[in-house]
Amino acid sequence: MTVKHLVLIETNDGVTDAEVQEVMAGIIALKDKIPGVLEVKIGNNFSDRAPHISHAAVITLTDKDALAAYGPHPAHQDLLKILMPIAKNLTIADIDV
Repeated sequence: MTVKHLVLIETNDGVTDAEVQEVMAGIIALKDKIPGVLEVKIGNNFSDRAPHISHAAVITLTDKDALAAYGPHPAHQDLLKILMPIAKNLTIADIDV
């Protein structure tokens, strides 16, 4: 059974498009850097139902073991170094599918 790792991003005021693009590219690159990552989808939130959320990512992993290894992986930790300064808030959820 695969796992979906959902990330909802609320960016800080004043974040540039270049900063957002760097983070989005970094999230997409995780697929080629972290074992067990099967697919990465990310995009801008176009809905007014959660206007504070600017972007959302869905990372599909092989299983819960892959998810457990994902967080501490050096590529993920490197991504956090560029994501956290631009994020006002992150909402994370993990589901079995």
